Amino acid sequence: MAPIAADRLLAEHQGALRNFLGARCRDDDLAAELLQEVAARLVIATPRLSLNGNARGYLFRIAANVWRDHLRRELVRRRAAVEMASAEPALAGAADAPLLERELRVAVRSAVHALPAVLRDVVELRQQGGLTFQQIADRLNRPLGTVLTQMRAALARISAALENYR
Repeated sequence: MAPIAADRLLAEHQGALRNFLGARCRDDDLAAELLQEVAARLVIATPRLSLNGNARGYLFRIAANVWRDHLRRELVRRRAAVEMASAEPALAGAADAPLLERELRVAVRSAVHALPAVLRDVVELRQQGGLTFQQIADRLNRPLGTVLTQMRAALARISAALENYR
Protein backbone atom coordinates (compact mmCIF):
# COMPACT_ATOMS: atom_id res chain seq x y z
CA MET A 1 0.00 0.00 0.00
CA ALA A 2 1.37 3.42 -0.93
CA PRO A 3 1.71 6.19 1.69
CA ILE A 4 -0.79 8.31 -0.24
CA ALA A 5 -3.34 5.50 -0.07
CA ALA A 6 -2.79 5.25 3.71
CA ASP A 7 -3.45 9.00 4.09
CA ARG A 8 -6.59 8.72 1.99
CA LEU A 9 -7.75 5.68 3.96
CA LEU A 10 -7.24 7.45 7.25
CA ALA A 11 -8.94 10.64 6.02
CA GLU A 12 -11.91 8.62 4.77
CA HIS A 13 -12.49 6.90 8.13
CA GLN A 14 -11.24 9.57 10.52
CA GLY A 15 -14.71 10.60 11.77
CA ALA A 16 -15.77 7.01 12.45
CA LEU A 17 -12.47 6.25 14.18
CA ARG A 18 -12.80 9.38 16.34
CA ASN A 19 -16.33 8.30 17.33
CA PHE A 20 -15.12 4.76 18.04
CA LEU A 21 -12.34 5.98 20.32
CA GLY A 22 -14.42 8.79 21.84
CA ALA A 23 -17.15 6.35 22.84
CA ARG A 24 -14.59 4.36 24.79
CA CYS A 25 -12.65 7.11 26.53
CA ARG A 26 -15.33 9.84 26.80
CA ASP A 27 -12.65 12.50 26.41
CA ASP A 28 -12.24 14.45 23.15
CA ASP A 29 -8.59 15.32 23.78
CA LEU A 30 -7.69 11.73 24.59
CA ALA A 31 -9.65 10.49 21.56
CA ALA A 32 -7.64 12.87 19.34
CA GLU A 33 -4.41 11.64 20.91
CA LEU A 34 -5.39 8.01 20.37
CA LEU A 35 -6.37 8.80 16.78
CA GLN A 36 -2.86 10.16 16.25
CA GLU A 37 -1.49 6.87 17.54
CA VAL A 38 -3.73 4.99 15.07
CA ALA A 39 -2.35 7.16 12.26
CA ALA A 40 1.23 6.58 13.38
CA ARG A 41 0.72 2.81 13.50
CA LEU A 42 -0.87 2.85 10.05
CA VAL A 43 2.08 4.83 8.63
CA ILE A 44 4.55 2.40 10.22
CA ALA A 45 2.63 -0.60 8.87
CA THR A 46 2.14 0.86 5.36
CA PRO A 47 5.31 -0.57 3.74
CA ARG A 48 4.42 -4.15 4.66
CA LEU A 49 0.66 -3.75 4.44
CA SER A 50 -1.41 -5.66 1.96
CA LEU A 51 -5.10 -4.96 2.41
CA ASN A 52 -7.26 -7.58 0.82
CA GLY A 53 -10.47 -5.63 0.67
CA ASN A 54 -11.18 -4.86 4.35
CA ALA A 55 -9.27 -1.64 4.98
CA ARG A 56 -11.93 -0.30 7.34
CA GLY A 57 -11.77 -3.45 9.47
CA TYR A 58 -7.98 -3.18 9.61
CA LEU A 59 -8.16 0.46 10.78
CA PHE A 60 -10.67 -0.38 13.49
CA ARG A 61 -8.52 -3.27 14.65
CA ILE A 62 -5.60 -0.83 14.98
CA ALA A 63 -7.89 1.55 16.92
CA ALA A 64 -9.03 -1.26 19.24
CA ASN A 65 -5.41 -2.24 19.86
CA VAL A 66 -4.46 1.39 20.55
CA TRP A 67 -7.33 1.62 23.06
CA ARG A 68 -6.29 -1.63 24.79
CA ASP A 69 -2.68 -0.48 24.95
CA HIS A 70 -3.82 2.80 26.48
CA LEU A 71 -5.84 0.94 29.13
CA ARG A 72 -2.85 -1.28 29.94
CA ARG A 73 -0.57 1.74 30.33
CA GLU A 74 -3.13 3.45 32.59
CA LEU A 75 -3.48 0.30 34.68
CA VAL A 76 0.29 0.08 35.09
CA ARG A 77 0.47 3.80 35.99
CA ARG A 78 -2.26 3.46 38.59
CA ARG A 79 -0.74 0.35 40.12
CA ALA A 80 2.64 2.06 40.24
CA ALA A 81 1.13 5.14 41.89
CA VAL A 82 -0.60 3.00 44.51
CA GLU A 83 2.58 1.02 45.08
CA MET A 84 4.66 4.16 45.37
CA ALA A 85 2.21 5.71 47.81
CA SER A 86 2.01 2.63 49.99
CA ALA A 87 5.70 1.81 49.83
CA GLU A 88 6.84 5.31 50.53
CA PRO A 89 9.34 5.03 53.34
CA ALA A 90 8.68 7.14 56.35
CA LEU A 91 11.18 9.92 56.49
CA ALA A 92 13.29 9.88 59.58
CA GLY A 93 13.37 13.07 61.56
CA ALA A 94 16.41 15.22 61.33
CA ALA A 95 19.09 14.26 63.82
CA ASP A 96 19.03 17.74 65.28
CA ALA A 97 15.22 17.98 65.49
CA PRO A 98 15.05 17.64 69.29
CA LEU A 99 17.69 20.35 69.66
CA LEU A 100 15.89 22.67 67.24
CA GLU A 101 12.59 22.03 69.02
CA ARG A 102 14.14 22.92 72.38
CA GLU A 103 15.68 26.07 70.91
CA LEU A 104 12.31 27.07 69.46
CA ARG A 105 10.55 26.52 72.81
CA VAL A 106 13.16 28.68 74.55
CA ALA A 107 12.75 31.38 71.89
CA VAL A 108 8.95 31.32 72.27
CA ARG A 109 9.19 31.56 76.05
CA SER A 110 11.64 34.42 75.70
CA ALA A 111 9.37 36.22 73.22
CA VAL A 112 6.36 35.80 75.51
CA HIS A 113 8.39 36.97 78.52
CA ALA A 114 9.47 40.07 76.58
CA LEU A 115 5.83 41.11 75.98
CA PRO A 116 4.32 43.97 77.99
CA ALA A 117 2.41 42.63 81.01
CA VAL A 118 -1.06 43.40 79.55
CA LEU A 119 -0.30 41.31 76.45
CA ARG A 120 1.59 38.59 78.33
CA ASP A 121 -1.38 38.03 80.70
CA VAL A 122 -3.72 37.37 77.78
CA VAL A 123 -1.29 34.93 76.09
CA GLU A 124 -0.55 33.01 79.30
CA LEU A 125 -4.21 32.65 80.26
CA ARG A 126 -5.03 31.44 76.76
CA GLN A 127 -2.10 29.04 76.37
CA GLN A 128 -1.49 27.78 79.88
CA GLY A 129 -4.95 28.22 81.38
CA GLY A 130 -6.80 27.05 78.27
CA LEU A 131 -9.40 29.76 78.82
CA THR A 132 -11.68 31.13 76.14
CA PHE A 133 -11.32 34.75 75.18
CA GLN A 134 -14.56 35.58 76.98
CA GLN A 135 -13.25 33.90 80.16
CA ILE A 136 -10.00 35.84 79.85
CA ALA A 137 -11.94 39.09 79.41
CA ASP A 138 -14.03 38.31 82.50
CA ARG A 139 -11.00 37.35 84.59
CA LEU A 140 -8.98 40.44 83.59
CA ASN A 141 -11.99 42.77 83.75
CA ARG A 142 -11.48 43.89 80.15
CA PRO A 143 -13.88 44.08 77.21
CA LEU A 144 -13.79 41.07 74.87
CA GLY A 145 -12.72 43.24 71.93
CA THR A 146 -9.77 44.56 73.91
CA VAL A 147 -8.66 41.04 74.82
CA LEU A 148 -8.88 39.96 71.17
CA THR A 149 -6.90 43.01 70.05
CA GLN A 150 -4.28 42.36 72.73
CA MET A 151 -3.94 38.72 71.66
CA ARG A 152 -3.51 39.79 68.03
CA ALA A 153 -0.84 42.32 69.03
CA ALA A 154 0.93 39.72 71.19
CA LEU A 155 0.95 37.18 68.36
CA ALA A 156 2.35 39.77 65.96
CA ARG A 157 5.20 40.58 68.36
CA ILE A 158 5.93 36.90 69.00
CA SER A 159 5.92 36.24 65.27
CA ALA A 160 8.37 39.09 64.68
CA ALA A 161 10.63 37.79 67.45
CA LEU A 162 10.63 34.31 65.91
CA GLU A 163 11.34 35.48 62.37
CA ASN A 164 14.61 33.50 62.27
CA TYR A 165 12.85 30.22 63.07
CA ARG A 166 10.65 30.03 59.96
